[in-house]
Amino acid sequence: MNTGSGKTIVGLLCLQSCLNESKGPAVYVVPDNFLITQVVAEAGDLGIAVTEDVESATFLSGESILVINVWKLFNGKSKFGVGQGNTQIRIGSIVIDDAHACLATVADQFKIKLSGDHPAYGPLLELFADDLEQQSEQLFLDVQADDPTAVMSVPFWAWENKIKQATAILHPHRKDEILQWPWPLIRDVLPLCQVAFGGGHLEIAPRYLPIDNIPAFTDATRHIYMTATLADDGILVSHFQADPDEVLYPIRPKSGGDIGDRMILAPQEINPDITVDEIKDLALRRSKDVNVCVIVPSRARAKYWDDVASQTLDKDSIEAGTERLRQGHVGITVFINKYDGVDLPAEACEILIIDGLPEVEGLLARTEQLALNETRRQLVRQIQRIEQGMGRGVRSSEDHCVVLLIGSRLTQRIHNPAAWSLFSPATRAQLALGKEITEQIRGKPLDDLEAVIDLCLSEDEDWVDTSKDAIVNADEAEPGHVEPSTIFLRQAFDAARLKRFDKAKELAQNAVSSVTERRAKGYLKQQLAEYVHHIDPSQAQEIQLSAVEMNRALIRPIQGITYSKLQMPKGSQAAAAVKAMERHLEKNELILWVNALVEALAWGEANSKRFERAMRDLGAFLGFGSQMPEDDYGKGPDNLWSLGGLEYLVIECKSGATCAKTINKHDCNQLTGSMAWFGKQYDKSCSATPIMVHPKIKPENAATLHPDTRIITVEKLDKLIESLRGYARAIGDENGYADEKIVARQLRDFGLTAEAFVRNFTVKGK
Repeated sequence: MNTGSGKTIVGLLCLQSCLNESKGPAVYVVPDNFLITQVVAEAGDLGIAVTEDVESATFLSGESILVINVWKLFNGKSKFGVGQGNTQIRIGSIVIDDAHACLATVADQFKIKLSGDHPAYGPLLELFADDLEQQSEQLFLDVQADDPTAVMSVPFWAWENKIKQATAILHPHRKDEILQWPWPLIRDVLPLCQVAFGGGHLEIAPRYLPIDNIPAFTDATRHIYMTATLADDGILVSHFQADPDEVLYPIRPKSGGDIGDRMILAPQEINPDITVDEIKDLALRRSKDVNVCVIVPSRARAKYWDDVASQTLDKDSIEAGTERLRQGHVGITVFINKYDGVDLPAEACEILIIDGLPEVEGLLARTEQLALNETRRQLVRQIQRIEQGMGRGVRSSEDHCVVLLIGSRLTQRIHNPAAWSLFSPATRAQLALGKEITEQIRGKPLDDLEAVIDLCLSEDEDWVDTSKDAIVNADEAEPGHVEPSTIFLRQAFDAARLKRFDKAKELAQNAVSSVTERRAKGYLKQQLAEYVHHIDPSQAQEIQLSAVEMNRALIRPIQGITYSKLQMPKGSQAAAAVKAMERHLEKNELILWVNALVEALAWGEANSKRFERAMRDLGAFLGFGSQMPEDDYGKGPDNLWSLGGLEYLVIECKSGATCAKTINKHDCNQLTGSMAWFGKQYDKSCSATPIMVHPKIKPENAATLHPDTRIITVEKLDKLIESLRGYARAIGDENGYADEKIVARQLRDFGLTAEAFVRNFTVKGK
């Protein structure tokens, strides 16, 4: 069903029907406590008997429906029973409402999360220190220093080879406040778990959930998953062990008529010169009359809205804050990383702003995101969360809401042709209508956009008719979609639990064969290697080497990988820049891409990895050879640029050092070490200039900068960004991004040539 189309009522009626058929006891599961109140209220309106008491006689006898949050069922001390064959309270029929929102919570219950002050953390880090250091000496130093941007995966062979020692470290703490909840759920699959350290934390979790450790759930006669019409339902298979054949053919409404009126617009697609600050001002003006809700991906981004927000809500304050919105006018409400499980009907939310791409939380999720960067799998997950977010303000067919998508990276992602098919048909229809509006006011200022917004807010008759026609005439929904690789890998995990590693190998190989994307194939090959290691460690290393050659974000094999020297692209700098811009079909696409790049070139700890990737992309965009040796090979600088003529830039990015008063000794030594690495990898005919991105130019007293160091300071980065924007706009205005002569002239005019770059955008370190 579409996001915001009354799934709760349908779920309650389904369970009541099950009770009428004597298929009880019946359980209605919701993502959080906030929604329990809503379900109970709706049940009262329908005259359906419900209870919140697990031990209620009316629930156990099938006379009422138990309404609980997802934690109550899925935890290591569940009253329903933990461990196969240990059912304490039987379930006949169960509804999982907002299943995708529940999944994140369920996955957390099957995960051990330790902070640096837990007594098991230090011994575990010491146990795997050599293995982590072999992956990357520099990154391991960051992990030891509790750097919040650093995350490292323990190699699967190290975890398997040392599983007895690791278990011995964890076991004495199995009943403490932290471990008592996940330990009973995953202790039997510890050898099959992934492990990651970072930011003074540790995570241990299986790739797929042994959900049958809550046997009352898996043994239920009927499982009903209530979920929006989303692009990939494979997670129901991987996490809930749902039958793939049933997931492929869901029950769904025949049309999109169950969704409210949404006007979905991306202001920066209408006019790339519209700034987020301008949209913030618009939100503030409109919040005097209507409730404006903003969904941000992180607490750091929420700070941007602090000066205009009436309330900022996280998981702990969301219930009370949302109730305020339901009761009347509030102003601007900011939700931190909450894209699902929140109902904002009618006047609770009339303008919804989604600010930036959703971000993942957790160490293991971050390592997976890095591995799947720019793959269809990552795109599917992002689009699912974005669509869930867009549904917060329309909870019935009578609601209306203006949805503004802001941030260049989000705008670019939404309008990626590959993303279009991933939205539900109803949302596609509303996006298409938004595109029609965009074409009518393309290039116009924000005032013109506000006039269009008023049509939705005032429920203009012509607009409402047009909007409803678009929804009614939306394409029919396609069958459910589950990636074949998800099915194979779920089966492989279940085989491995039975020590059938030969079978797990066969199934994982099928998964690898079922995908074509190079990065995704490499990622799945690593999972194949994990199973093969149990029966043939030598072959597992060969498979892992093959995986890393396809995807450099994966764990490097024991023997490491051979460094490939960076070459300057063939031809002139301008010719290489033209080739890099071939992906952009029109001026707006080019400017959106550059704006997204600029967004990533931002100071702050949380953004540092994105900054490094942006520097890699910037180098290629300007027509230089560009590489990330530290990320790709475990040694060397953050970034390496080849300027041509055997000249290189060795770049260390310290964009997170926003509070530093000087350049610390660690950062100085790192740049010096990277220059030494360059000297070993390249012969004396090649020369390199050491570059550091840092707010300061002077080292601390105990430190010494490399004598040739150049610094990209705050001021110089601002100048670089200004030149980059001007360059993109100039070649866009001339439609010259395919013309080598125009590109060469503009590179020269904006000081972006190989000869001028260091002079224009760096200063000498002291």
